[in-house]
Amino acid sequence: MEKERKTVVLSETGKFLIYIAKLVFGGIILAGIMKFETINTTLLYCLGITSFLGCFVSGLILMYLSKKG
Repeated sequence: MEKERKTVVLSETGKFLIYIAKLVFGGIILAGIMKFETINTTLLYCLGITSFLGCFVSGLILMYLSKKG
């Protein structure tokens, strides 16, 4: 029972992080399209891509661990 629960938690957390990565990616695109004068686009893209990659890779790792264990 405990192993099944761990698998479900890892899988759902992985799906959640991948979903968050998709939202961050969409937010980067929307913020890049909007032409606000006060936004530093270099900083926006650097932080956005870093956040996207962090969430996406973490989600993939958790999904892999849920399938493995």
